[in-house]
Amino acid sequence: RCAAWCATSDKTMPHTFNRLTAHVHWLSPDSTTDRPVLGAIAGTHGTLVVDAGASPAHAHALQQAIAGAGLPAPRYLALTHWHWDHIFGSAAWELPTFGHVETQRMMTHLATLDWSDAALDARVAAGEEIAFCRDMMKLELPDRGGLVLRPPDIILADQVSIDLGGVTCHLIHVGGDHAADSVIVHAPEDGVVFLSDCYYQNLYHAPPCYTTANLLPLLDRLLALDADLYLTGHGAEPLTRSELAAEARLLAQIGRTVDRIGADPVAVLAALAGTLAQPIDEEVIDLMDLFIAGL
Repeated sequence: RCAAWCATSDKTMPHTFNRLTAHVHWLSPDSTTDRPVLGAIAGTHGTLVVDAGASPAHAHALQQAIAGAGLPAPRYLALTHWHWDHIFGSAAWELPTFGHVETQRMMTHLATLDWSDAALDARVAAGEEIAFCRDMMKLELPDRGGLVLRPPDIILADQVSIDLGGVTCHLIHVGGDHAADSVIVHAPEDGVVFLSDCYYQNLYHAPPCYTTANLLPLLDRLLALDADLYLTGHGAEPLTRSELAAEARLLAQIGRTVDRIGADPVAVLAALAGTLAQPIDEEVIDLMDLFIAGL
């Protein structure tokens, strides 16, 4: 299982709406247009939606799934961070919306931009946008002329707790390399955490990177939560606690070795060869390259 997000990590598949625990449901990702996992945490007072979706069509898919499963009506929306695939469906949700202050700032800025093909191409050429994201936006939303973004209207700086009736949701700002505004959603009664993309690499750095200063404390914080299952932003299946712990050990070992040796791939791989609990394979090399890029 690759710890880092990558465009080819998940097979193309139709969405499925899955019940994970008594209160937690999730809509599976679809790599065709890089649609991420969306969540629904249902209590007796209503349902908290986790992320707005990559488009109004993506949002509608979750709305139909919630209604089809007979869940309580959506009452709140939580945005995990500002990246397009998590927010471009925001106008389809007329709900009180939680998000970090930086999510609000970035969405307010994004709402002022020209999203035409020509403007997107120009931002990619200028290094302001990622070519992969541009290509996925064009597939998900061929016509972005009427794109409307709804920034969060309930701002959190650190943590907010929501009582949905029978289940509590903690929205916790954790940051990380991927996005400084990353927020996770923890349902402790169910032992589930929606991680979204929080521990993925920084894709807006050229080249993409990891830093131990941001990543390792974040992983420690995630594993300190009272949880047994973790849903990542683009993972086809939830992670168990033991699987996340194994990923954290691998990332920590590679990252600390890079920090100690520096930008010398041959020396780093030689040092790892005798100590890793797995062979030196493509995953290890890719992660090493991400940490070297972060030096």
